[in-house]
Amino acid sequence: MKTLIKYNLFLVSLIFCFTPAQEVKSQDFGADFVSSYVWRGTQFGTGPNVQPWMELGAGNLTGGIWGSFALDATRNASDNELDLWVSYDFGPLALTVTNYSFPNADGTYSAGGVFDGDIEVSGSTSLGPIDLMVGYFTDLEALYVEAGFPVGPVGVAVGFGSDGAGAFYAGGESGLVNVSFSGEKDIKITEDYSLPVHGSFIYNPDADAAFFVFGFSL
Repeated sequence: MKTLIKYNLFLVSLIFCFTPAQEVKSQDFGADFVSSYVWRGTQFGTGPNVQPWMELGAGNLTGGIWGSFALDATRNASDNELDLWVSYDFGPLALTVTNYSFPNADGTYSAGGVFDGDIEVSGSTSLGPIDLMVGYFTDLEALYVEAGFPVGPVGVAVGFGSDGAGAFYAGGESGLVNVSFSGEKDIKITEDYSLPVHGSFIYNPDADAAFFVFGFSL
């Protein structure tokens, strides 16, 4: 099953590569700079990270690449991350397949390269003001469910993780692993440009760990 998903992900990537430019409906790229990398209530490494991304869209199909790279040169290169993803929007539901890949200690990849990572299949939808996401790692047998909703100007997210084959979210068990409160604003730099900044307070009840993350986007 995992091999089939990877093959399909690679195939969709090739489709984007050979799609005529006039048929590509949208393209975008940018980068976020964050004080630390915290994902679903877990911190990866320490210190600031730059997180570049790019995406292409054709109709309801969108694909892209996302990375996170430590700005501290003393950090082990295996702490970096490079993810490929494809998503199809069916209207009420969007399905996404993401390949999470991590390099070796010297920064190189194994024979499978960026296509030889951990596969997650996820679905997302909205129920009124509540955004719901369910993700499942096929090999790790790890399930994650998150609900996000606004409370005035603050974005609130609550995430529940359940582990199967390994201690991925809640130490090999199940529990509430992510409660976050986020805000964002634009800081005016010039008459024509404002810098988007954002901040999040994140608490992992299962691990009893708290984080405060600040970042800006380009």
